[in-house]
Amino acid sequence: MGKDRIAYLDLVKFVAILLVCIGHCYVMSPNLESSIRPIIYSFHMPLFMLLCGYFSPHSLEFSIRTLVVKKGKQLLIPVVSCTILTIVLVGGELREELIGCVWFFKTLFVCYLIAKVTKCVKIPIEITFLLSWVVLLFIPFGGTLMINFLYFYFCMGYLIHKYQNAFQAYKFFLFCISLFFFSLSICMNWTVPCDKVDINLLINSPMKFFIQIFVGLSGAIVVIGICELIYKFFGKKRIVENILSKLSIIGRYTLGIYVVQTFIIERSVTKYIKLNEVIISSTFTDFIFIPLIGFVLCLICYYIVCLTQPIKIINILFYGNQQ
Repeated sequence: MGKDRIAYLDLVKFVAILLVCIGHCYVMSPNLESSIRPIIYSFHMPLFMLLCGYFSPHSLEFSIRTLVVKKGKQLLIPVVSCTILTIVLVGGELREELIGCVWFFKTLFVCYLIAKVTKCVKIPIEITFLLSWVVLLFIPFGGTLMINFLYFYFCMGYLIHKYQNAFQAYKFFLFCISLFFFSLSICMNWTVPCDKVDINLLINSPMKFFIQIFVGLSGAIVVIGICELIYKFFGKKRIVENILSKLSIIGRYTLGIYVVQTFIIERSVTKYIKLNEVIISSTFTDFIFIPLIGFVLCLICYYIVCLTQPIKIINILFYGNQQ
């Protein structure tokens, strides 16, 4: 993987964490009938998980014990630290925070474990991934923390990395198909926040489930494709190159930003600041004001990470000892 490829994937990671920040900022306007928020929520976590799966092959070569230790330090220690701090500072309910606080880290940890176990089985990884996903879809509580839904994207990310040469050959075709389907999904109002996947959804609304899966996948591929195209056609222009370089650097701190935005955006800004659409028009609020606030808060979270990460104890407890 060349430097340009790493750079544009870092830009994708920045876009992913930016969408998380913007999506959470819509809580400030609870009465707003947003057109943007449901689109963001239809694919931003699938995009995150697809990226995690893409970068997972090295970690999945570890033994199960080593993987548990390494990912426990990276993901579970921040979960415990954030949960305790949230309860102490914000006064969150214990049961609610144990489940919901930085929930994506818990889901990602479980995905790593399941993928590692399935990888140990002596049959092709493509088959074991499919079988493990089907099991997750139908077992009780498989939909907890969206594990059975997001595990699909983790596996897809891994397989895209494994067959990256083949994907490179057909990437433009895949991008065009994904762009068409995602655009169609927006027109058909299929881009909605993902429902919890359980046996009732699978039996009563199987088509809704498959549409939900492909909306998330197509949206993720569209973002990745657009970022690569931006680098390809504009990345050599000096001003654009500097901007892209700075945004890509932010993309390397996604896990830290995700932790900090939990306190800055989810537990502070959106809790105490509410927007009045009578004063600010709903269209302006939806398409410009809230995305701009999300962008600014994302930058603030990034700078907080940069300032606090050198402090070793904070880095270990909240950022998974990120280097």
